[in-house]
Amino acid sequence: MKQDINLKYRNFINLLDFSKGKFNIKDVFNDFVIIYAIAIKNKFHYEQEDEDIYFSIIKKYKKDELDIFPKLIVELQEIYMKEREIRDVLGEIYFQIGSIKKENKQFFSPKSIGIINSILVQAHTVKKENDFNIIYDPTCGSGTLLLYSAKTLIDNNIDYTKKAFYWAQDNDFVCFCMAYIQMSIYGMPALVILGDTISLQENKVYYTPEFFIGGWKKKIEKKKINNIEDKERFDKNGWYKRIYCRFKTK
Repeated sequence: MKQDINLKYRNFINLLDFSKGKFNIKDVFNDFVIIYAIAIKNKFHYEQEDEDIYFSIIKKYKKDELDIFPKLIVELQEIYMKEREIRDVLGEIYFQIGSIKKENKQFFSPKSIGIINSILVQAHTVKKENDFNIIYDPTCGSGTLLLYSAKTLIDNNIDYTKKAFYWAQDNDFVCFCMAYIQMSIYGMPALVILGDTISLQENKVYYTPEFFIGGWKKKIEKKKINNIEDKERFDKNGWYKRIYCRFKTK
């Protein structure tokens, strides 16, 4: 059931409902998010498996129906451009059209929690010129906590594209794609993983454009573990292997 539609999202949601009942609006949104994420990602790191997913989705639509997807991209970009600050736009639209999956215990973090988390991140921001923090959200949803972390860095005159690397993970493909799109749009250097956090399963790994543009592979290779306690803690939780060894030069 649809919630009361936020006026700023009305045009976008009306475009989602282009078929007037032929396609479920939630399915159109899911399809849009997935193919948009793949289109961004494959420009920088092409994989045939993702290309196959892309074409398996668009073949469901007739040629004239496919025209809606470029219009959705334009409308979404306009929404972001009109915002004066970083905002979880896709997460809010996801909620507006009633896509939250409560049966899967899918609950998105409210804005207040994102702000509290971002304040804690700012308090631990590294001061060294060429160093950075890794900010991790193991159940990222649409990327709310990471987006507000970046917003708080901006509010404190800290360059969120240089002083932080963002690591997001979720086991829902649509959420994974929403987080990837939004962090890509905002120029956040990020690693986004599709998979179960507890079992350390990884089904897909996407890197945002800024990861490649900003040379983040080399930056992470050069980053040092500050002390032996940190190294032991990272090893115990499997983080050292999952982050630093991922980028180790062979």
